Amino acid sequence: MFPLVSLADSHIPYYKSLSKNESWLRHYPDIQDFKEQTEKFFLTQKGMAVKVIEEHQSIGSNYIDWYRIELFNGIQGWIYHTQLTRKRSLLILKDTELYALKSTNPNSLFTIQKGEILSPKIVNLLEVTPTMFKISILSGKRNEIKGWIPRDERVWGDDPKEVEKDFD
Repeated sequence: MFPLVSLADSHIPYYKSLSKNESWLRHYPDIQDFKEQTEKFFLTQKGMAVKVIEEHQSIGSNYIDWYRIELFNGIQGWIYHTQLTRKRSLLILKDTELYALKSTNPNSLFTIQKGEILSPKIVNLLEVTPTMFKISILSGKRNEIKGWIPRDERVWGDDPKEVEKDFD
């Protein structure tokens, strides 16, 4: 078997995103056994938001090398640290409006709807307010569209602890 040192801390849960287009979600954390018996799911979407629900530091390691994560659909498993990035993203679960400014009030002159984001869609998180997310969406290889979306149940990857935070 394997030595397990899991860290329970008050900062958990929190969010990260997948750093690779190909990552294995595993049944348990074990660097010595990268064989099929530990593999649970093959993840293929770079940038997808994941919720970290547990951390694991292998014996002899000076850092957290495995993370137990949860996906938007409730699936859980272990992933090696090199497969994750601190870059924040969100998953649009249901179609949502994209606004030019952080206003959704239909009576305000500052409410300008730029378009609609069709789900499912991964977007980069740039800023958080109590009611809105500033996001960017890649459009082509180098173009990106920035705007604001409502902070509601149509979005997965929202950490309630994040209020008035800038990710740029």
